[in-house]
Amino acid sequence: MRKNLEDSQSSNVTPTGSKSEEQKLIESVQNGNKTAFGKLIRIHQKRLFRFIYGLVNSFDITEDIVQDTFVKAYQKIETFRTGYAFYPWLATIARNLAYNFIQREQKKESLDKMTEVGFDPQSTDISALDNLLDDENKKRLYKAIGALPVKYRVVFTLRHFEKMDYSEIASFLKIPPGTVDSRLFRARQMLLGAVKDLL
Repeated sequence: MRKNLEDSQSSNVTPTGSKSEEQKLIESVQNGNKTAFGKLIRIHQKRLFRFIYGLVNSFDITEDIVQDTFVKAYQKIETFRTGYAFYPWLATIARNLAYNFIQREQKKESLDKMTEVGFDPQSTDISALDNLLDDENKKRLYKAIGALPVKYRVVFTLRHFEKMDYSEIASFLKIPPGTVDSRLFRARQMLLGAVKDLL
């Protein structure tokens, strides 16, 4: 896991020139200021909660994972290199915690017989779904995302909410990039069918 945390800093973020308010808070935490860490929690907890909820589709599990994420982040804060964005590092911790739950959920859906071959990205209106994310009907879309089988919900969330590229998703889920493609296509098809009256 430590390697993943280090990779998240080197590959997903870019050093900045001057210190931001966030970087000052991190340095303060590294010097033993617990109050500063509370401020970091307030900055990132809503975004982190939305991300993890999109993965696990359970309010209670999300609360547990987010709480555990901040505990582990505080315990490992001395390993974080200031000058880099904090959220990608935090999200990596959360993803690792969520992955155990996802694996258990996937086993429950092991009888799912839907195939993952043969897809045509041009036939799925991705922009229509992206528009709904910023629309007043986004609650309806979030509900539809939550109803997706876990293997489709996870790739959609990682791609559209965390903006991970296909190779990152494939590496995280330990599946071939082609499977990421097919699952994304299937997820978009199902979502379009669920919210077609809104489009």
